[in-house]
Amino acid sequence: MGKFIYVFGHQNPDTDSICSAIAYAHLKSSLGYDNVVAARLGAISRETNFALEKFGAREPRLITHIKPQVSDMKFYKVQPIYTVDSVKKAWDVMSANGRPMAPVLYPNHKLAGVITISDIAKAYIGLTDNTVLREKKTPFVNIPAVLDGKVITGEYVDPYVKGDVYTIASLNYGEELNPEDIVMTGNNKQLIEMAIGTNAGCVIVTGVDMDDPKVCIPENTDCAIIYVPHKFFKAVKVISQSIPVASLIKKADVTFFEIDDTIDEVKEVMLDSQYRHFPVINKEGEVEGIISKRHILDIQKKKVILVDHNERAQSALGIEQAEILEIVDHHRVANLDTQIPVFLRAEPVGCTCTIIAKMYQEANIMPPREIAGLMLSAILSDTLVFKSPTCTEEDKKIAKRLAKIAEVDLEAYGEELISVGGALDKLSPKEILEGDCKSFIFGDYKAMVSQVNTTSLRSLESVKVGVIYEMERTIERENVDLAILIVTDILLGGSQILAVGPAKVLAESAFGIEPDKDSIYLDGVCSRKKQIVPQLTMAAQNK
Repeated sequence: MGKFIYVFGHQNPDTDSICSAIAYAHLKSSLGYDNVVAARLGAISRETNFALEKFGAREPRLITHIKPQVSDMKFYKVQPIYTVDSVKKAWDVMSANGRPMAPVLYPNHKLAGVITISDIAKAYIGLTDNTVLREKKTPFVNIPAVLDGKVITGEYVDPYVKGDVYTIASLNYGEELNPEDIVMTGNNKQLIEMAIGTNAGCVIVTGVDMDDPKVCIPENTDCAIIYVPHKFFKAVKVISQSIPVASLIKKADVTFFEIDDTIDEVKEVMLDSQYRHFPVINKEGEVEGIISKRHILDIQKKKVILVDHNERAQSALGIEQAEILEIVDHHRVANLDTQIPVFLRAEPVGCTCTIIAKMYQEANIMPPREIAGLMLSAILSDTLVFKSPTCTEEDKKIAKRLAKIAEVDLEAYGEELISVGGALDKLSPKEILEGDCKSFIFGDYKAMVSQVNTTSLRSLESVKVGVIYEMERTIERENVDLAILIVTDILLGGSQILAVGPAKVLAESAFGIEPDKDSIYLDGVCSRKKQIVPQLTMAAQNK
């Protein structure tokens, strides 16, 4: 499965942003595009949630940023090495992969530590202590695996090595050992009988032709017998490599990265680290692979499609590091730079979903009831049930068609939808401000402009004090110069404009707010796009 293509609207998404993302992702999938996913950059408003529940749609997945992450790197996949595996297996894996480091996993696939070539080199010195396999709690099966051997007969007393390892040359004739001990001998009848006579739990016979073994094993032998193809001295040297990697791994101060870490975070850690390779783990803590410093230069940018916005300040954090494929919008074309040519469709209509509904028609695709209902909800919301000055005849025509597909009464559903989102006394001041909030730059000033629709402007009075306080907090928290709230009464066809901040003078100039007042009612003003933002832009230019 390839990487996802995320479709999303602006921050603090309104109904158009959410429904546009869902509808356009569905259209792209219907046209045969793979892995196109609807996303959102903020919380769902009451109005939007009502529309989603009305038509049985799920809310898009939340993404907090679009910055490149570890998951966007082409990191190395690794053959798993577990704590019980032999040091030789770890060496073989690293040699085969050409990596100087390998993560070591617990049986549940989670990271136990790391092992390096230099760590393993210490185990290649040879068997200097006959107690090492016992002390390192070596699985018995590691011995034939490391020596390329095979258990021919008998069974060792325990899954782990419990005794010491001897060579036949180090024993005296007739000497007896413990039943947990292991003896190594060459392929010689007399030496084999001597080794078995020690009562050791395992005898390793070296120098055996594994395809045509010619070994004399006495009858009634009870101990485990292992045939090994290597010569005696090589087997003695290599057997120490059967100790588990758990005894050599670094557990403390292991630097690893999670699959969701951003490249900026990775760079910062890598630059301060003496190591060149690092394990990567997923959300479950399981190891996915290894990354090195060179992977920072080979990053797959996230692919995105923008709907209902085209300004950097309104888009996802890190949008400048993403690959923008398409933009579908009904706002002015602003300051969003793209590194490659993109598909841009911007039309002067009242809602982005109007454009997307037209694209369904152009592709001869009938949207299902769920999608038609969502697009209708967006049009009704953005056009204030056709009362906004941004509304066009095309919005009305498309909405009528969608209402038939969605099987709803156009006017009745519109009033129901707007009334849900417009009950100001049922919303917190924070919800009122963040439900549909956009960032703008007016000359030298940064502003946050929010809009909320209501069917009763009088309900603003009960929450106004709290709203003004929250606007003042927004000024400080977001470090902006001006916070504006547009409370639009769709029945009256006008808006109460609230303005707070050091640059309030812009609102005073644009809308006639008196210096000692914080708001003004403007009859006939309903559109942020056509009647608010242009006035503020002009006020900034004339300042």
